Amino acid sequence: MSIIKPSHIAHSIYEIDGEALQLAGIKGIIIDWTNTIAAKKDGTISESINRWLHELQSQYGIKVIVVSNGKPPKEEHGHSHEIPALFEAGKPKKKAFVAAMNILGTRIHETAVIGNGIITDVWGGNRLGMYTIFVSSSMVKPRFIGTLKRLFVKVVRV
Repeated sequence: MSIIKPSHIAHSIYEIDGEALQLAGIKGIIIDWTNTIAAKKDGTISESINRWLHELQSQYGIKVIVVSNGKPPKEEHGHSHEIPALFEAGKPKKKAFVAAMNILGTRIHETAVIGNGIITDVWGGNRLGMYTIFVSSSMVKPRFIGTLKRLFVKVVRV
């Protein structure tokens, strides 16, 4: 398996099936904030995303933690304090993922990483052996993905 190849690709956060994760033994999810569950433009999280996150926890018993390299959002932007969060986390460093698992009380094989970053989320999670889900969200502009790929190629060449 390639270190940058996700375990699963979803075109929307809503394609991620809580029941399938539960059946796969996933007990905790580390999820990215910006452009995964919150729009980068204004940092808001929609009511439908809040419902999806709540369903993961209440219906499937999957714990969730937000882990982001960004700054904490303003209160009015919808971050639920019912969901723990680590902002300015330093992904893809292993310590960000380990800290999140400690808060969740999960082990590597019980934890999934969901995000839109090939390097920060997928590579970071894969290095530890976690189940990774890349969200190719409509929130992300296609040219941003191209820029990210070029940056990754430069990093690999060094």
